[in-house]
Amino acid sequence: MAAQEGAPAHGTVAHLLPITYKRLVAEWLEEDTPSFDYGGFVVGDEESEARLLGKSEVSIKHCATVRGPVRKLLLGERVALNTLARCSGIATKSARLLALLRKAGYENILAGTRKTTPGFRLVEKYGMLVGGVDQHRVDLSAMTMLKDNHIVAAGSITNAVRAAKAAGGFAIKVEVECQSFEEADEAIAAGADIVMLDNFSPDGVEVAAADLKDKWGRGTGDRKAFLVEVSGGLTEENVEAYVCKDVDISSHSDERDNQSATPRVSTSRVTGFTLSVPETSSSLSFSVNVDRLLDLYYENFNKSIPVALPIHFLTRRRSIENHGMEDLLLVLHWIGSIYAPWTPSDGYYAVAYQALLRSTLPRNPFSVQALLLFAIAQHHCDFRPESRKMLDVAIAITLELGMNQQGFARQYGEGDPVLEESWRRTYFWLHHTDQHFAVVTTTPMYSLMNVPNLVDLPCDDEYYEVGEIPPAVTWQEYEVREFADVEVIYSSTVYLHDICRVVAHIMKSFVQTGTFGEALISSVDTKVAVWNSLLPASKKDPLRPDGKVDEVMFLAQMISVIVTMNTHRPFSSLVYSLQELSTKSFASPVPFVESMRQTRAAHTSRALKAADMHTKLLAIPCTIEHHHLYIMCITASIAAAQVSACNNLLDDHALSIARDRVRLSIGFLNAMGSTWPLGKVMANEVRAIARSTLAGPSSQTSSTQIDQNAEIEVPRDDLIWPICSSATEIDIYSGIVIPMEWDTPMNQPSSSSIVPPYR
Repeated sequence: MAAQEGAPAHGTVAHLLPITYKRLVAEWLEEDTPSFDYGGFVVGDEESEARLLGKSEVSIKHCATVRGPVRKLLLGERVALNTLARCSGIATKSARLLALLRKAGYENILAGTRKTTPGFRLVEKYGMLVGGVDQHRVDLSAMTMLKDNHIVAAGSITNAVRAAKAAGGFAIKVEVECQSFEEADEAIAAGADIVMLDNFSPDGVEVAAADLKDKWGRGTGDRKAFLVEVSGGLTEENVEAYVCKDVDISSHSDERDNQSATPRVSTSRVTGFTLSVPETSSSLSFSVNVDRLLDLYYENFNKSIPVALPIHFLTRRRSIENHGMEDLLLVLHWIGSIYAPWTPSDGYYAVAYQALLRSTLPRNPFSVQALLLFAIAQHHCDFRPESRKMLDVAIAITLELGMNQQGFARQYGEGDPVLEESWRRTYFWLHHTDQHFAVVTTTPMYSLMNVPNLVDLPCDDEYYEVGEIPPAVTWQEYEVREFADVEVIYSSTVYLHDICRVVAHIMKSFVQTGTFGEALISSVDTKVAVWNSLLPASKKDPLRPDGKVDEVMFLAQMISVIVTMNTHRPFSSLVYSLQELSTKSFASPVPFVESMRQTRAAHTSRALKAADMHTKLLAIPCTIEHHHLYIMCITASIAAAQVSACNNLLDDHALSIARDRVRLSIGFLNAMGSTWPLGKVMANEVRAIARSTLAGPSSQTSSTQIDQNAEIEVPRDDLIWPICSSATEIDIYSGIVIPMEWDTPMNQPSSSSIVPPYR
């Protein structure tokens, strides 16, 4: 069977099988042995064992073992082998065709034929899913398909579509088989969701599809949502001629299928998409609508990294020649496919990866965007060394073009304010990402750290989305914002960059002095406090009045939290376990110095207050998968600190609350890990840290087991926290009072190297 099983959201393809499939097995057995079982008489009911071996291209593997009476094992042997052979052949052919198409540069969806063998639909549809392709439709009730007979009986296409809509409601799509442009035009006007161009020539398909999209999809008049399907006469040899940018679905409907009521099916070979067709036929089906993948990108990924053109501006630009976004679109399609459980993302990744690696990659801002977004997603797919190389190429092109200069946006903006804004955002997010990559790899320097940033400040998303770009302002104006007569509200990206400058201050100070002590910590506390105090009221809480989360400000607040945690923790009593210091997916700050006893309590208070703030942020009700991917690393690091607090500082009710907060962090990482492989690794490592210490024998045995499904209620009051407070007695965990001093050792590993504590 094909190794690739698509990209299921929360399980494997096997979870899709209905409970009632066992009834089909009984029917297949009854068909194979309708009367006497002579073979069963020969072997009897003696207990035996049967092993199922699966053959791959390189080896034979043991897949399953079944025990039972010999008679029953042999009774089902041939039925099972026939079923598995057919399903495996379909899956293998599906995967092979998908791989060939991806290798050839085809970037859209591959779907199966609508024809299935009576009684074997479940097997054949399941084989398609395992092979990584779309099923088209499961049965007649999955979508209403109106053919010529329906239209004749109803009197017209309009009558048929309206009747189908009335019966199926909004939940059932309606597809109309059309023999001409005029019929397709009438179907779309009547409200059809899909129009099938049946038995058109390749040139006819291209013209008709383009005309339909121009009139109903891209035009300025009455726009409708619809898909264009092509069917009839398509084979493996000629399908490429039918695929064009305006075709959404391509399916096979060979005229020879209608020559016999009982077409003969090949038993010597399984042809994958040819489910019930003559031996000489071969059919396959394409869905080439990548607009849905773009939608998924903007719905999920773009919210926290709003660099690309707003989707309606991107769509408009894509319709013109020489738009320059070919490589960027490949990247957006790949990232969108990561959120699509109905299509595997490997092919999209391979196409985008090869395009970005080619020596002829254009040296333009769109390439920088493509490389930047690809590197971020690649990193969190746990291809970290490769992502660093991609980011380095993006930085090289950026510096070559001078994107850090104030006049760049106007020079490359083509007179379009929205495009100019996109270029400004691109440089800021490239700078953020370069810094983030350095932080998570414990590198005290990054490429753009000392590069002058002369770019005008980006505007807020609400203006960017509608294309109403306000006059650009400079860093000089922002730096004196507290002296303005009226409060000026800057964009979330600006406030994010400002808190990232605090991180840069830590890194530069460490590089210059080689030390990390009380003086630097004091300056960092002051900078974070100033940043917090000057935030406008509308930016203090990432949760907006309309219930939506400002993902950029959410990231900015999270960075302020981790800056505080990782500057104070090395001097606190939140000791480090061996398991925490051995993690691979994230790095906690190494305690390279012993703090003074008289200041340890204050540092511990600050670290715990940061953990408290992190919990309040993470508990904001929202779609957590929309958060910036870097928050996974922040959460993993703070979860490890929470575990340390549970082990060394807290008891009773405070300990119970802290454990819930560890669960909250693990739950967040689990949710992110269902989409991003690096998040899954982080969740496992945090779980291992907690299990090695919290789950051991103790007086609280009943509460030590971490239950990831437990309900967690965390109050979100007072999102603004007194980071600059000098008090050492801070009530954090509902009644726990941090003492003035501890006599707890730091559990410091011996090391001759000094590692900066901002990782």
